[in-house]
Order: sequence, then structure tokens, then C-alpha cells
Amino acid sequence: MVLSIYVDGSSQGNPGPAGIGIVVCDERGQVVTTRQLPLPSATNNEAEYRAVLEGLRLAHELGADEVTLYSDSELVVRQLQGAYQVRSEGLRKLWQEAKALMGQFRRCEIRHIPRQQNAFANRLAQKASGLSFPSSPKEVKIAPSILSADFRRLGEVIHELTQGGADWVHFDVMDGHFVPNISFGFPVIEALRPETSLPFDVHLMIAEPERYVDAFIKAGADIVAVHVEATAHLHRLVARIKELGAQASVALNPATPVEWVRPLLPMLDVVLIMTVDPGFAGQKFLPFVLDKVRTVRRWIEELGLTTEVEVDGGVTVANAADCVTAGATVLVSASGIFQSGLPIPDAIRALRQGAKRAMGGE
Repeated sequence: MVLSIYVDGSSQGNPGPAGIGIVVCDERGQVVTTRQLPLPSATNNEAEYRAVLEGLRLAHELGADEVTLYSDSELVVRQLQGAYQVRSEGLRKLWQEAKALMGQFRRCEIRHIPRQQNAFANRLAQKASGLSFPSSPKEVKIAPSILSADFRRLGEVIHELTQGGADWVHFDVMDGHFVPNISFGFPVIEALRPETSLPFDVHLMIAEPERYVDAFIKAGADIVAVHVEATAHLHRLVARIKELGAQASVALNPATPVEWVRPLLPMLDVVLIMTVDPGFAGQKFLPFVLDKVRTVRRWIEELGLTTEVEVDGGVTVANAADCVTAGATVLVSASGIFQSGLPIPDAIRALRQGAKRAMGGE
């Protein structure tokens, strides 16, 4: 068995109350298990070594033959690689124990990764150390979908969205195959990209999205959503999106089992949950999908992640509070903005006010 293990140790006082976080992934990058343990007192380096030791023990328990450890502590990684000397007597004992455990595997190496790539393990370590996180809900983002905009004046529409308080601009890309409609492609995104600094949230309702993500990101997509049902190698595609520097989102149709997204949650920046069957604007909101929103929100909180939960389809002022109460943090609206009968800034403001009602606002 080949395992990748992400480890992190966190101390509140250096030394002080500390914790360790461990995330174990299989060869496909899917999370096998996680572990978080509190430490009564430790420095950051001691906590990191404790995390390495616990990660190695966990790999042994799981029957791994080959292990790659990932840590964002350059000092600990270089010491275990033999590039740096271990001068502290306390750390030397932990180093010796770690080297002995590493020698029990057919292959075992440790690599340094940037802290942002180790966010999941870091979050677990901080929680184990007793560090508290704000429990207040995120500020809800409004992402108007231009699918219902006037295509004759898209440049002007983008300016109105920017000035009117939109947080993201949502692009519904349809191919007439994965969904029964055709909308637009990356030339439109490329043409509009210079018109605003707002993030472009590109929802690919297309078959074989792996053939096109490079072009959409090159055209200016900041967030790329692909459907679980549209690709045979979802993990590989999500990894490719992130490798290209965009945020990765996975979309679920109303009838798609929500469990399909769970193994990839630690990799995702956004989970997009369709509250209508995709393909057309102006459809009626499907309330039963809110159960999926609640489930994904619960998983995100249990794992200590910051992943956005986006809902798309039939979202209006009338149901915005229900979406946010269920756990949504991003509201996509096409007809609810562009066919509301209100100027764009007023429509965005009304939707945001509707969302705030779920958060105790006026």
C-alpha cells in the first residue's frame, strides 16, 4: 500500500498548548483517514516532530509499504533529510525515533510543501491545540449569472455588476450535449476579462471538461466548476485545475448522490450544488436539494475546512434565506437578478438582504 501523509504541529505558546493534525491519502489522492491529537505543551518544532511520529505510526497501522510525508516545516524536513543538523537534545531524541520509524518501510521520504497546500492538516492541528475559530457565518457572496443578461451589451452588464456590488460573475457554459442547451465558450470570457477585476466563476456544463479547462483558465476563469457526472477522472481534473492556478469547484446535479463529492472535499475551494436540473435559466427552485447543502456544510465543518458552498438554480429573494440557513455561502442567480424588474444594483442588494435575514440581519 502506498500512502501520502500530510502532517502539521501547532503550538499556541512556543512552548504552550499544542496539537497535531494528520491527513492520510491513498494513491488517487483521496482521504483515507484523519487524526488530530492535543499535546499538553510543546514548541512548534516539537509539535511538528510529534506529528511526523504519529503519522508514521498511523501509516504502519494501516499496513503501508511506501510512504511520502509532507510537512510545511522546512527545518524539520531538512533535518530528517539529513541536510540540517539537530542541535537541540530534545529534538534529537524525536529525530532519532522518527528516523527509526522511517526505516521500517520499504520506501519512506519526507518532502516540504508550502503552508497553503497543508491547510487541512494545519486546521486539524490548530483545533487540537485548543485554538478557537469564529463560529459566525461567512459573509454571503452574490454571483449573478450572465445567462439571463442582455447578450447585446455584455460589456456594459459586467460594468454594472462591478459597480452594483456583485462578488463574482457566474458564467454558465453549455455544450448542447451534457445539457440540452448551448450558451457560449471561452472567447466570451476572454473578451470580458479586461472589463472587471471581479472573479470569474465558470461553470462547465459540458462533456469531457478535461479537454477544455486549460483554455478556460487561460481565457480568464478564476474558479472552474466541473460536474461529477461529466468526467471519468474527477480527482485528476481537480488537481489539474489547481495546478493551473485556478480555484477548483465540483458541481452536483439534483439527483446526484452527495457522497460522490466527499472524498475530494479537502482539495476543493467550492462545492456547487444545483437547485434545478441544469440547462436553462428561469426554472423553479427544488427545495429538496437543501438537504444536500446541509450535508456538505456539516462535512466541511467536521473537517475544519473553509470550502464555499454555492447554490445555483431558481435562487431568488424569496428563497435566499433558506439557502443560507442550510449552509450556502455563495448564491448564483440569473433570472433573479436580470429579470427581477429592478436595476442591477437594486436586484443584487435585494438578494443580499434576503440572505442576511437568515443571519439575523434586517
